[in-house]
Amino acid sequence: TYGDLKARTKAGTGCGGCEPDVKKILKAELEKMGAAVTNHICEHFAYSRPELMALVKAGEFTTFDDVLAAHGHGTDGCEVCKPAVASMLASLHNDVILRDGRAALQDTNDRSLANMQRGGSYSVVPRVPGGEITPAALIGIGEVAREYGLYTKITGAQRIDLFGAAKHDLPSIWEALGKLGLESGHAYGKALRTVKSCV
Repeated sequence: TYGDLKARTKAGTGCGGCEPDVKKILKAELEKMGAAVTNHICEHFAYSRPELMALVKAGEFTTFDDVLAAHGHGTDGCEVCKPAVASMLASLHNDVILRDGRAALQDTNDRSLANMQRGGSYSVVPRVPGGEITPAALIGIGEVAREYGLYTKITGAQRIDLFGAAKHDLPSIWEALGKLGLESGHAYGKALRTVKSCV
């Protein structure tokens, strides 16, 4: 399984950027060995993500437990299906992903609105629509970075990443950024991340 591969090789355990390629390689190798490979979300749901999304939409479900009872197996979900179903529910109902009991379904990055880094610290990515930012917001990001000792980097997606945040500082960091009118850049969520623009 992919989980076994991660545990034995550490492939896909960093930022997750290589995860799709690792899964493709694993699938190809398993098929070479004659194994039957499915595109099911996980052992709890015998459906692909698009298939399950269609079922959730058609059934007008509002909770993970209802979706699991109607279309899944077992009494609990896993780290794969819980955030996937929570994302579907939030998308279908146009609601905040962390509301109405969905927060516990999310993975660490989604709950924290930050990317967990290898050393256990987090990166925070405020949204910078089209790369346009006011001088006050730019200065404010710098002040937040200085106050919390964060390393900053402008990304290829026209955002500013703040690296090295401690988990216990994340609420205060987001409160300070929120006062500047900045919100999460969704660099960790199941969402549209950015739209680039030209000058």
